Amino acid sequence: MNLDERIKQELSDEAEHLDQLLTQDQGIFSMLANAYKGSLGRWLVIVTVAALLVSGLMLYSGYQFFFIEGDSAFKLQWGLTLLLATMVQIALKMWSFMEMNRQSSLREIKRLELMVETLINKISNEKTG
Repeated sequence: MNLDERIKQELSDEAEHLDQLLTQDQGIFSMLANAYKGSLGRWLVIVTVAALLVSGLMLYSGYQFFFIEGDSAFKLQWGLTLLLATMVQIALKMWSFMEMNRQSSLREIKRLELMVETLINKISNEKTG
């Protein structure tokens, strides 16, 4: 077996393995796990911690705004804090979901690359064979 045939065999074995992995329908939790394993996984951990901290701030400021008695300046302060914390939370969650989408898109692009390479190999084998 020469080097070209060995490379083609390795690529086809890898393509079969990837096809098995890619044919499984992913749910939201497996997509999230893949995002943590991706190139920006450390950033996603930081964003998750920040989102948890902002959630705590949202709960506290919401409690202060709705349930604690005080003057209008006091209410305005906690209302604005609640509003800003909600906006930050939305931004963090959007970034997390966009990262999940990016990882999913990268997997699909790699899958298409493998399919194109397989097709090119088949066509070149038909021309030479």
